[in-house]
Amino acid sequence: MSGDGKGLQLARKTRTRSATATEARVYLRKAEQFCRTMREASEKKDWDAVALNAIHCAISANDALLGFRHGIRSAGGSHDDAALLLDQLEEGEDSRQNSVRLRRIIRKKNLVEYEGRSLTGPEAAKIAADAERFLQWAKSKME
Repeated sequence: MSGDGKGLQLARKTRTRSATATEARVYLRKAEQFCRTMREASEKKDWDAVALNAIHCAISANDALLGFRHGIRSAGGSHDDAALLLDQLEEGEDSRQNSVRLRRIIRKKNLVEYEGRSLTGPEAAKIAADAERFLQWAKSKME
């Protein structure tokens, strides 16, 4: 966690759990696995599987980034809490753009999991592209 006291302030606004560097690497490996599975599902035109793996890829990548750089991850009841933490902890235009990207990805979760229709190829491709970009950005912030 940074020495500026932000972590303590955040704990009051958004529920968090501590995350070690080792755990952050596990979250990153999970994100990469979800990304590989997303690509495989795309080859098979399994659009719902593409989207769901993309969503989990982005969530795990965010957990990896927050754990690696700040020693925490979201423990809130909503995945939006994870995007809020990203907003609060990471500064810069690229971080803001990727927070918007993460929220866009997360908003598709209910559609994919609970609505009574399947995604189309173009819908799944958009979510997959966002997830790939988010993962690459998160990895770049962890170097």
